[in-house]
Amino acid sequence: MADVTPNDVILTPTRSVDSPAVKITPPGTANLPPAATFSGALQLVFPDIVALASVVVRGAPGDDLGFWRFGFIQLGLVEEDWAHYRNTNSAEGSVFVARDRPPALTSQFCRDSVAETGITGVFQRFPYLGPIIFYDPETPIDSWWNGRVAGFLPEGTTIPTGGKLWFTVLFSDSPSPHWWELNRVNSTLPAVNNLYSLQYGRTFMTMFAVQKGPTAPIEVLKSFQWNVRCRAHFGMQPGAGLVQLPNKSGDVMDLNISHVVDGPPNDARFAPRVLDTTLPNCNALIPVAVAKQVVRESKKHEEWKVSH
Repeated sequence: MADVTPNDVILTPTRSVDSPAVKITPPGTANLPPAATFSGALQLVFPDIVALASVVVRGAPGDDLGFWRFGFIQLGLVEEDWAHYRNTNSAEGSVFVARDRPPALTSQFCRDSVAETGITGVFQRFPYLGPIIFYDPETPIDSWWNGRVAGFLPEGTTIPTGGKLWFTVLFSDSPSPHWWELNRVNSTLPAVNNLYSLQYGRTFMTMFAVQKGPTAPIEVLKSFQWNVRCRAHFGMQPGAGLVQLPNKSGDVMDLNISHVVDGPPNDARFAPRVLDTTLPNCNALIPVAVAKQVVRESKKHEEWKVSH
């Protein structure tokens, strides 16, 4: 009988060579988001992440592989997403804005997927029934090289002579947090407070999985974890406007990739959530978190409670 195990999969994650960066766009610049016309915008830019799964399905020649599904599953964890606004003069107050806690965020965990929802998604995933699990849309595997897909082997696919069927499946992601305003109006005074610091952190669990037919359970074969982090400080500079300051203690900006493990994740935060279909979509969380972000204002400098 045909089978595939973690030993039959080589999973290789990597990242693009560009470095993480902070992009500051002053007010009045062309192509700013409409809501940032008067404030300007700050964007965190992280490298792309790519993973290649090389798969060998073994069995006797002629073993049926029709509708076996292979693809990536990704879960996200929002850890920090907040900004602190203040000027050098304490009398001008301070503002704290957070998108990583209620009511901005109702769930720190989410399922990352670009598959279609609604009736379009139902037809897209057929004959696989039920909610979205995989990262990418279902697409037939019809060659040894496959791009970003939740690929399935078409009806009639069998193990060839030699007892092995080999192919690849690709994964890629481009983490792109929502922009931050360069300043905010502190309505308690009123005064304009400039961006002083921000912190952003998100962790992802990425898994390569198989489903040996539409009614079979989904099995995770390999998994790895990666994260993006940014802690930075800013200040006003004559003639230049808002600039990023030299790193203070604790400041960091990076993208990290863990080693690959066999089977499901060994992180207890993610392990019970791999097939949890109640998780919200990660991309859908972002506009809601921005619309409902938590805002705290003060008439003086505050050491805001940034944890949640």
